[in-house]
Amino acid sequence: MTQIIAHRGARNLWAENSLSGFRNVVELGVGAVEFDLHLGASGEVLVIHDATLDRTTTGTGPVRALTDDTRHNLRLIGPDGEIAEGVPTLTEVLDILAPVPGLRLFPEIKADENGVYDPALIAATVQTLRAYDVVSRTVLHSFDTGVLRMIRDTAPECARKVSVNRDWVDRQGGVRAFFGGLGDLAGLVAVHHELFEAEFDLITNLFPLEQMGVWTLNDPDLIARWLGRGVGFLTTDDPRLAHRIMAQEMAI
Repeated sequence: MTQIIAHRGARNLWAENSLSGFRNVVELGVGAVEFDLHLGASGEVLVIHDATLDRTTTGTGPVRALTDDTRHNLRLIGPDGEIAEGVPTLTEVLDILAPVPGLRLFPEIKADENGVYDPALIAATVQTLRAYDVVSRTVLHSFDTGVLRMIRDTAPECARKVSVNRDWVDRQGGVRAFFGGLGDLAGLVAVHHELFEAEFDLITNLFPLEQMGVWTLNDPDLIARWLGRGVGFLTTDDPRLAHRIMAQEMAI
């Protein structure tokens, strides 16, 4: 059965990568949650998508400059405006998610404002995951295979996923070259729905369908279409909608 992944803590429903969003996702009963990681000023792992604060918070400037005080002074911006939360740390998020039995975690290792991936972020993330004893149900992911290589070398016990879209495969020399170059770097592949639609037969001949997912789907017809294809996982900003459609499909 296709697993539904709540993208950025279900950002169409609640402020993305927010503690309240993660609590609500747990209440919703999803099987998997995706979120994003950056380093703060003191080396703490922060949960936020962009390398800068401007889009999702009331602040400006690079995430890397955030201190513990300044992150609390910010306010996250959700679908309904500001909420009374600042940028959370990975430990704060795991305090919510780690106790949920069987919940799969999909943290993405992000580049900083200069487009650089910091090995210290990977090391700090793995250390925290080990401390919370959630490595066995965590899949670390990135678009960059160099990052996956660092994860493999730092923590070979961590499962890895690579994300890909048309632009990225074209930069790698095409679909065949991309999949042919993966080797042992990733056991899961998340494919953007437009690329997957255009190259479905080729892609499914190159990699097992049950180890692939599609992102990011919020349209009811597209969700139903891809659930019907039996992909391993489906990433959405609205897991409530996806679960409703899945229940309808199963009842037919």
